[in-house]
Order: sequence, then structure tokens, then C-alpha cells
Amino acid sequence: MSGQASKLSEVSLVSANFGNGLAYREILLDWFNFLGGKPGEVVVVDGGSDRQTQKVYLELYQKGLIDKLQLIPPHHPDNNKERCFIQEYTAGMLASNPYILWFKIDTLPYREGHEDWLEKAIADLDRDDVFAVGGAFNRTYPHFDAPPGWYFTAACTINFSLMKRSTFVAVMEEFAGEYIASGFQGEHEFGRFLLEEAFSAYMERHKTYTLCKIEDPTWTVFHTNAQDEYLQQVRRRYLAREEIKTFMNPCLSSDISQFLYYGKEPIKSGMLKKVQMAFGNTKAGSYWRQFKKSLLTEKASDRNP
Repeated sequence: MSGQASKLSEVSLVSANFGNGLAYREILLDWFNFLGGKPGEVVVVDGGSDRQTQKVYLELYQKGLIDKLQLIPPHHPDNNKERCFIQEYTAGMLASNPYILWFKIDTLPYREGHEDWLEKAIADLDRDDVFAVGGAFNRTYPHFDAPPGWYFTAACTINFSLMKRSTFVAVMEEFAGEYIASGFQGEHEFGRFLLEEAFSAYMERHKTYTLCKIEDPTWTVFHTNAQDEYLQQVRRRYLAREEIKTFMNPCLSSDISQFLYYGKEPIKSGMLKKVQMAFGNTKAGSYWRQFKKSLLTEKASDRNP
């Protein structure tokens, strides 16, 4: 077994998903191509999709293209947009392999060459300063120089990121352990984006970063935020490499007000959002998040004397 195939067998491709049954099979196979083959396991937790999407899952499961599948009925209380982090957390915890590769079905991967990228990325996870290897950002985040062809950032998204499973478990225990143990009762300070906010908080506390490959026409991973038939259209354009340069490397942009989703016009945030984003990227923003966490901790203690 080659080194790449050996590493592939150690990866769990993991996703929480809702809908997009029309394009699901094709994009899942795109991820297999990006990785260099089907990984050791594929884990999907669904959040109440329609029967047609569930049928797609079951066909993929029966063909061995999905290994672990959890379906939740639409009326289940976990199927709340503000609590989708429960499904995301569950998907990660269902993984059994040493490495988790998070993906979303509306996030499109592409590479030409770079055949050894996965083997190198897994090796990079052993570095003291690397939290994850990823990308698929839609806007700028604080970023830093890294080895040629790469950059570090203080953000990490479950649109696309590779990390050690042990790291994921450590993050969730450190920043949401009691909340998880309670059965997700009440609210968490990080809200809907619990996982990604916890990733950022962990990186800040432990002085680690996400290592990202600088995109070029031979390597891109774009989050589209597209659905259904439109997602199929966007995928065809994406694979044909149409108008991709505008959407490459948004994390490195100097424009903090711009959001990029491939297939759509750039979105400009309002002045208030721009100020909030700028403040959140400062040390003062970090202190403010810590202060809010302490207040929530005190309130939880008051409720449970």
C-alpha cells in the first residue's frame, strides 16, 4: 500500500447535511477525487431532509459510499437551524479514524496534480503550531506567513478542514464539555456556530493556527452556499474553471467588508457589520469574548447552585 493510500484509510470524511439531494452523489464523488479515492470511512448526519434526499443517502450507503448514516425526522427538536451544531458535533464523534476531514456538500473541491497533498497535510498536523489544514473561507480573517505556497489563519471552518480526531475531542471538552454532558440543555455562548467558534477559541488559547494552501487554478475549494438545481449549475461552471480567479483566497483579502460565494455577486456587509468584524479581530475583541463567557458561566452557576 502506498503512503497516500495508507493515509487515506486513516481519514473519516464527515458532514452534517440538510437537503441538496440532487447534487449530493456527484459532489461526494468530487470529494473522493480530491482526496485521491474513497477514504477509510464516510460519516453523514442528516438534519431532517426530504424523502428524496434520504433515498440518495440510502443508495450511497447500500453501495458502500457512505459508511455511517444518521437520519433525524423533520419534527425532531434537534432539527432547529439554531441548534444544527448538535448534528455537526454528532458527525465528528461518530468518526472512528485518527483524522477527520470536515466537508459540506455546497463546498466544491478541485485539484489538478498535488497528488501527495493529503500525506503532507497529515504530516503537518504533527507540527506544534498547526491546529488543522483547511480553507474554503468566504471572507478575510487574520492571517500570517507560512512556508511558501501556504498561509496561517486564526480561523477554521467545517466547510473544509482536516484535523486530528483527538484534537476535535479536546476542543469540545475544553469549551463545551459541561454543555454536552447536559444533553445540550439551554444555550451555549457560541450559539449556532458552536464548533467553529470553539475551534477559534482553542487556537487562540493554545497559539495554534489553520494551515491553508494558497489557491490557484490547479487547487481551489469554494463554499458556494448554493442549493438544488442552482448548485448543479454552479458545479458545472466550477469544474469548467469559469470565472474562478475572483473567488480565490478571500481570506487574504484586505477588504474586510466583502463576502465571496462562487456563482454569486460579491456581497458587501454594512458599516456596522464591518466595525464588528474589525473589532472581533483585535485583542480587545478576544477579551470581550472571554468576558461574555465568564458572565454565562456565572449565570449557569446561579441556575445550578
